[in-house]
Amino acid sequence: MSAEKFRTLKEMGFDNPHEIEKFTTRTENDTDVLKVYLHRHQGDWMTKSKKFKFKRKHTNISVEGGLVPYRASTEPSPYFLRAVDELEMLVTAERTVKDKKQHLLDEIEHLEKVVSRKVEDLRRLVEEL
Repeated sequence: MSAEKFRTLKEMGFDNPHEIEKFTTRTENDTDVLKVYLHRHQGDWMTKSKKFKFKRKHTNISVEGGLVPYRASTEPSPYFLRAVDELEMLVTAERTVKDKKQHLLDEIEHLEKVVSRKVEDLRRLVEEL
């Protein structure tokens, strides 16, 4: 996937959008928070991330049948929505069969370690009896 498809991410400072691993979003009061995590390079201790805050747009919505004719509401920023769309395209495109296979192999390895530690603990307990 070409980097030209990710104009909003380029504008946000991501020179190489393919370095992005995942992202999270949340809403705090009247602000949308977007946190973007980058792939960890060999030798890095912590995952690098960037946080962006987007003000929500305040609008009044017509209410039918209510005591008041309008109700205050907020909407996400169009820029925030474009960034999330681009991130969704990027992250889903990065998930390949190879990545899934590696993830499953990592899970199997972790499970083997947990089981072997548990077996060692049980044997130790038996020896203590």
